Amino acid sequence: MFRKLFIFAFIWPLFVYSQDKISYKVFYNKDLEQNGLKVQVDYTLQKPSDTLSFFYANKNWGENNLFNALSISKEDNPNITFEILPEKNKIKVNMNKGEKISLIYHIKQDFKDPGYKTFNRPRINNTFFHVLGKNLFIVPRSFTKIPEDREFEFFIEWVDFPPQFKLHNNFVTQIRKQRIKTSLWEGFYNSLFIGGDYRFHSFKIKNKPVYFVLRDQWQNGFTDDFLFLNLKKAIQSQRDFWEDYDQDYFTVMMTPTVSQKDTLFKGYSTKGSALKNAFMIQGTNNPFNSKNSFLYLMHHELMHEWIGNKIQNKHEELNYWFSEGFTDYYTYKNRLRIKDISMDEWLKLFNSEVIKNYWNNPQRNMPNYRIKDDFWKSGDVEKIPYRRGAIFAFWLDNQIMLKTHSKKSLDDLMRELLKVCTEKNVKFTDELFLDLAQKYLSMDISYFFQKHIISGENIDLLKEKWIDGFEFKMMDGIPQLEIDECKNIKYSID
Repeated sequence: MFRKLFIFAFIWPLFVYSQDKISYKVFYNKDLEQNGLKVQVDYTLQKPSDTLSFFYANKNWGENNLFNALSISKEDNPNITFEILPEKNKIKVNMNKGEKISLIYHIKQDFKDPGYKTFNRPRINNTFFHVLGKNLFIVPRSFTKIPEDREFEFFIEWVDFPPQFKLHNNFVTQIRKQRIKTSLWEGFYNSLFIGGDYRFHSFKIKNKPVYFVLRDQWQNGFTDDFLFLNLKKAIQSQRDFWEDYDQDYFTVMMTPTVSQKDTLFKGYSTKGSALKNAFMIQGTNNPFNSKNSFLYLMHHELMHEWIGNKIQNKHEELNYWFSEGFTDYYTYKNRLRIKDISMDEWLKLFNSEVIKNYWNNPQRNMPNYRIKDDFWKSGDVEKIPYRRGAIFAFWLDNQIMLKTHSKKSLDDLMRELLKVCTEKNVKFTDELFLDLAQKYLSMDISYFFQKHIISGENIDLLKEKWIDGFEFKMMDGIPQLEIDECKNIKYSID
């Protein structure tokens, strides 16, 4: 009996993982606005069956009721019956018993333009489409139950799209038949597929391509040259900082949520999101476009390729003090390093956007565990780990420079952290970080960390030690950094 069970246990993983290929055809038609993107999915089962359930995300990246964007008709699928179960993220299919299934469905835009508050729902009209992979492609529910690092093969054919209708995604550019071998959640479903009247710019780093793809004519100085040149400078500088040139393909995709020349919508709203091999930018395109906000967003999101992606949180929101806070810190520091901003500009930004905004936040002393509970519920809570983490990063950077007489800085610790996480295949934890900090400071900062990061007590910035030329003073009840211009300040160490 034991021998039989042992053999079954050995064979079972092979049985479960054998069906790891799936194919899609996405069809063009002249009235995409009315008909949406028609998708045909073809899948071969392990053994004959008369039922199969597919997964489709009803909630994704802040959007709800996404089944409203999906439609399946009897006319397209005469030989099957189906049941739509949005509350279970499920499409249940009944069919003639067999090993192969072919299902046709449509993905449509389910909101009216302009939609400046809508970022992550499918955008589909006769001019372009912009759809997250998770909301374009359904998969068998069995795919969602397999270990996260398991790779699948996804075959996509784009059918009848005219040559002028450009196709692009975060795996390949302008290819009509593509094979994607990747994991489901961090790969295929961490993706964006776009097509239409997009413009393409590209450059290479170490002979590896980087694409910048955007559409529409952006206002208030957001020319293609301005956007592309700043993007190129940011990507090059960050790869140089990390000494990491491994990525074979990378793309940035930029799409307006609303385009208008008047001031009817008096505001500027832009979001960026990191994806597999990419990040996407979406925002209002109007006279209120803000260059500084755009540059902040670009540097912040690009930094997530390392902090958050290659250095992955083990405890997600509990580690946001690091993944968001240290990303924010290096957003400012790297812009200073590459002379994107002057020292005076860096000082003003750090004092106002980090320190002042943190001190003015009524929730700033919230303990870390409550940030996990309320991060997605409150704007005030959402900003705490960004600014608390950035202030802690500034403190730690200074302490390392003081200890080593400016021979090392937080930069060195970060590069070593990247090496540890990637070479040893481990995720970021507080304990791992504190062990590295102790190595650079020759002292244990666990108490300081618990007091200010975990418990949320303010760091007394006026009493702490800083590198020569830095000093904090109180202004209207808020600590503000001052710089002695007569000193040779060794803050940005190359």
